[in-house]
Amino acid sequence: MARESCELCTLRLGKRVRRGPMRFPRFAIPCLLAMIALPITAHAQFIDYDRLDARLTRLAADEDIVGLSVAVIDRGEVAFAKGYGITQSGGEPVTDETVFRWASLSKGVAATEVAILATEARLNITDPVSKYATTLRLPNGGETTATLEDVLSHRLGILPNAYDTRLEDGWDPAEIRNSLKSLKPICPIGDCHTYQNVAYDSIAEVIEDVTQSRYADAVETSIFKPIGMVTASIGRAGLENSRSWARPHS
Repeated sequence: MARESCELCTLRLGKRVRRGPMRFPRFAIPCLLAMIALPITAHAQFIDYDRLDARLTRLAADEDIVGLSVAVIDRGEVAFAKGYGITQSGGEPVTDETVFRWASLSKGVAATEVAILATEARLNITDPVSKYATTLRLPNGGETTATLEDVLSHRLGILPNAYDTRLEDGWDPAEIRNSLKSLKPICPIGDCHTYQNVAYDSIAEVIEDVTQSRYADAVETSIFKPIGMVTASIGRAGLENSRSWARPHS
């Protein structure tokens, strides 16, 4: 969820693409908080890393995969890390240090930062979006009833991937979020799941409001540095300034 460029994403189920709203109960984010707060008590199963490596090597040989990097964290330690393929056509091999554009996987970073702030009692996931300085405006003033949990769980009652095309056309993200108020709701807020990119980015604005710092600085301080993600960054500049980074190619 880079502030500069949200990604157009769909949920793939097999070879079909699910685009309509999906209904889910209200427990996704509380579960996230529980996973962060509670220790894992189950014994980890043994992983045969030679077999894993062989399987990933076969996977990377697929013509649809040109570069792949995999890491396994076992009980707080990096147990396996390896790259496969190349960074660009005719380029260097992918290594365990190669940086990839993480697109919507970065939404998990934003959600984790919210969870951290919640455990510090600096916000509550049941707070309405309107409590914070965001540019998100929903139909019928919905930002006053939509909670941070609703944003994080994609339950804003608007069509999926709302106005992603405007982002691709170069619109300012803040302007797009403000224009969401012109949409016709497809369900009450909190009732159905409709995947969002531009609207989800309002979480970065919430984090900036609470921490009084840039979103990139906030997550670097509380997430990246503490767990040793030394090559992780937010935004295009960090990616392109990396010593090794993967470019789209065929």
